[in-house]
Amino acid sequence: MNHATVDNLDEIMDVFKQYKDIFPHIRSDKIQRMIKSNNVVWEEKVLITYNHYQRKQRVGKYEAQKGDCILHQIAAKNQGDGSGRRVFEDFLKFNTNRDIVLSVRAANDRAISFYKKYGFIKVSDITWGKDSQVKGEVYLLEQKPLFRYKENNFEEIISYSRTTN
Repeated sequence: MNHATVDNLDEIMDVFKQYKDIFPHIRSDKIQRMIKSNNVVWEEKVLITYNHYQRKQRVGKYEAQKGDCILHQIAAKNQGDGSGRRVFEDFLKFNTNRDIVLSVRAANDRAISFYKKYGFIKVSDITWGKDSQVKGEVYLLEQKPLFRYKENNFEEIISYSRTTN
């Protein structure tokens, strides 16, 4: 999986401009900072922006944990040619053992269908804007082992699975 360099900024911004109805808020200075932080994937003319949480973070009503991945944007210059799928699958592998959280506009049926194909589940609603005028949904792909939290007792998990099977 290739991360973007500042030399890729113009091409990346051209892809965002292609989808200005979905990404009207994207600014090149923000993307440039993300590139310098190594948080932009750029491969096969597909871009993915993301971050790893440094502390617990609420996304809608869902509480992401420290180390979880937040997927900000994904866009492909040539939507429908399979490049987005290939790069996204590499991105999922890159984040193995990390839960991945994302928010998406509720009206973006194509993106929601794409995420569901990979096992993302809706965990919350969310709104954006001054007056909460943009409605969205929060999705989660659980990839961490079940015994990841200190408060979980591994024996309890095994017992629970035996009683439910």
